[in-house]
Amino acid sequence: MQIVRRKTALLISGSFLAVTLPALVCFAQTSPAAKSAGKPASPVAAAAKSSPQKVVLKVGDTQVTQADVDYLIGSLSPQVRRAVATRGRKPVGDEYAMMVLLSKKAKNEHLDTSPEVQQKLALEKLQILAQEEYQKIAEGIQVSPDEINTYFTAHKKDFPEEAELREFVVRKKAADAKAEDPGLSATEAKTRLAEIQKAVEAGTDMAEVAKKFDVPNTVMVNPKPVTVRKGEMVPALDKAAFDLQPNQFSTPVETAQAVVLFQLLSRQQPDLKTVTPQIENNLRQQKLHATLDALKAKANIWMDPEYFKEAQPSSAESGTPKAPEKH
Repeated sequence: MQIVRRKTALLISGSFLAVTLPALVCFAQTSPAAKSAGKPASPVAAAAKSSPQKVVLKVGDTQVTQADVDYLIGSLSPQVRRAVATRGRKPVGDEYAMMVLLSKKAKNEHLDTSPEVQQKLALEKLQILAQEEYQKIAEGIQVSPDEINTYFTAHKKDFPEEAELREFVVRKKAADAKAEDPGLSATEAKTRLAEIQKAVEAGTDMAEVAKKFDVPNTVMVNPKPVTVRKGEMVPALDKAAFDLQPNQFSTPVETAQAVVLFQLLSRQQPDLKTVTPQIENNLRQQKLHATLDALKAKANIWMDPEYFKEAQPSSAESGTPKAPEKH
């Protein structure tokens, strides 16, 4: 009897399930069962306790194990997996059975021997193997603390300055907005921000400032400071924030949708601990690219220069004026 192995199951059924299973999501979100509280553990969790080699589905002489189905469900998107956990595995089983049935019928009709299908299968195998090897190489790359320290010392100026800010935002009301729509006029917004600034300068506790001035969907007063890097915000806000001295307030900055006020608390270059994840990622990418480049250099790759020639830029892209047509 034929046993459907894991990767075979994924290749046969992945694309089909990707189309049919998302319907589970809507069903799970609207079903009363999905919203009920205190229900027992999901069928998925209960099934996971049984043996992975247990046969859970048969289609003629084809047997599918729990491990096969678990692998398939694990390859689906998180949203679809949550839907399966909510509604159980029955819809998966129905679709899996149909895919096995259709694939058996295709084999009986010798569709698997057609040149087009063979080409598709060969390309898919090539892609899967390439992806697995790429992942293996990437996971094998190591970055040492000494490498991180050396990189940080050599590239300190490459890391943008950071500012710790208090920000106060007032939503602007559109010119054609209704009276009940949230927001204030630009003039009213600036007046409100001036009142907030006065309260902060008077030493009022920030929690009290937020309690007094914060208005949902209109005035946003965050009692906790935020940290931003230079270049993260739109240019007007970025300049307003990073031109300040400690404890200084900016002038109100108008954007399309709001008026913004900043108070700078401190400004500093990021330390090694803050940027270590970024440095590690940069070094990993550098090593990965170097490994792939070395692999290519040893592979004796040849390309037909005529078939693979690069497209020539148009005159508009290259900036070269087009010669006038002769009449």
